[in-house]
Amino acid sequence: MKPLELALAFVFGVAFGSFANVAVYRVPRGFSVVSPGSLCPGCEHPIPWYDNIPLASFLILRARCRSCGVHISVRYPVVELLCGLAWAAMVWRIGVHPELPAYLAFATALVTLSAIDIEHHRLPNKVLGPASIVGAVLFLGAAAIGGRWVNLEHAALGALFYGLPMLFIGLAAPSAMGGGDVKFAPYLGFHLGWLGLRLVLAGGLLGLVAGGLGGAAALLVGGKGMKDPIPFGPFMAAGALAAILLGHSILSVYVGG
Repeated sequence: MKPLELALAFVFGVAFGSFANVAVYRVPRGFSVVSPGSLCPGCEHPIPWYDNIPLASFLILRARCRSCGVHISVRYPVVELLCGLAWAAMVWRIGVHPELPAYLAFATALVTLSAIDIEHHRLPNKVLGPASIVGAVLFLGAAAIGGRWVNLEHAALGALFYGLPMLFIGLAAPSAMGGGDVKFAPYLGFHLGWLGLRLVLAGGLLGLVAGGLGGAAALLVGGKGMKDPIPFGPFMAAGALAAILLGHSILSVYVGG
């Protein structure tokens, strides 16, 4: 993989991270993500293009709105940076192949949904639904272009294999597994399954391990109580992303081979 390709992926990913921030702020509040243009959340003054440059504007403005001086959340550059890194990682892992657009969209959705879940403890259908449709359409196109219909079949099976266990857990212990997490699982399994059904297992295991460790850390050092909700979506997303990037080698830790 050429460094230029990774650099371009990072730049475009950061740009899409700016749009992801719009969704993170507006979707939970019931606002349109299309219009109006970018506004300061404090004074609602339109943000000019030169104050809306991903990463750079946050640093230049020293995390303050130029109009009213209200503090700009660090979430904005973090989401942009994570999108850029996720895009570069996907290009490194997938390569320039027909399925790459599906994984770039997947990476953007993971960052967006994780940020919303952390802030609002929700995985909204208004993001997860369109993301699922986009993924299905892009994978269908990739299968048609490359004749990889077996991969599409594995993707569908991955959605089933990840989704059903999470549904059973959600029904058996609704206090431990939210409805959004249950709906998130098939979406993750669909993208993991395209690369191999073994990765569905790896992603699920890593998500559970990350969630367990994160929950324990929140209880020990984060001031959380046993009854306080802890968003599980970001851990599921991290497990899926790690499984995609590290491949089948992850499974050898658990089952060998």
